[in-house]
Amino acid sequence: MPLHLYPNVYASGTVPGNWRPTTSGTIKYPVRNLAVRRYLRDLLPGKWQKVIKKGGIGEVHYFEHASGQVAGVKYFPYA
Repeated sequence: MPLHLYPNVYASGTVPGNWRPTTSGTIKYPVRNLAVRRYLRDLLPGKWQKVIKKGGIGEVHYFEHASGQVAGVKYFPYA
């Protein structure tokens, strides 16, 4: 599972530049999959969370480190 670290979701190249998060559209919870959590901590030790952010034109799902860096960014446009 190749996950790469990025300073923000836009730097991943997956999220369109015109995507903006909506207010109160964010869900954060701990990474529950032990294998994924171990892999993320090997990339960057510390606390990781799974994040789902809703935006005007789609949703962004990613893993966020306590430092603000992100990995595994996926964009899902609204149909």
